[in-house]
Amino acid sequence: MDKIYLEELNEIHFDDEYVSWHKSEHAVFYTASRRVFTKEDLLLEYERGKDQNNIYHYGIFHKKDKRLIGVLKLGVINWNDRTSDMIVFIGNKDYLGKGYAEQAINLGNNIAFSKHNLRKLYGGMFKENIGSVKAYLKTGWIIEGVLKNQYVHNESEQDRILVACFNPELYKDSYYKKGLYSFEEVYNT
Repeated sequence: MDKIYLEELNEIHFDDEYVSWHKSEHAVFYTASRRVFTKEDLLLEYERGKDQNNIYHYGIFHKKDKRLIGVLKLGVINWNDRTSDMIVFIGNKDYLGKGYAEQAINLGNNIAFSKHNLRKLYGGMFKENIGSVKAYLKTGWIIEGVLKNQYVHNESEQDRILVACFNPELYKDSYYKKGLYSFEEVYNT
């Protein structure tokens, strides 16, 4: 049973705690752009996404205490191709490692495919972020590719793992359920 729920964020959620998540050490995996997040920047992206109808921010809320613990960002959506990036970020460190990201990805898949009628979701992450890769793979995503030495992190080169998920109502063929790479191949296990 899910211990979290998703709800669209609004301006009041962009408080000091929310902004602080984006400045913490584990936020390095949230963005490869290395950008510095400010409250103004986060609100501007949120407002631009709403105005252009191509970025949605869903809060990840813990059911028991109704606390905002993270964010699921859907977008930028390409409405012509019906594709989108989907990022899950558990910002509150007290809720890390408890399976909430996996639950959020499952809920996000459903919203993306049912509510927004998308046909494909995609994302990319540092190879070092094994927990994130595993969370996506457990929810029907596949490893679609690997960009070798895409990043430099902690003075070492890092591959970017490309993951994708296809709308199961549109892609029933097993081809779309088996990635081009297995976890074992990527991690040489």
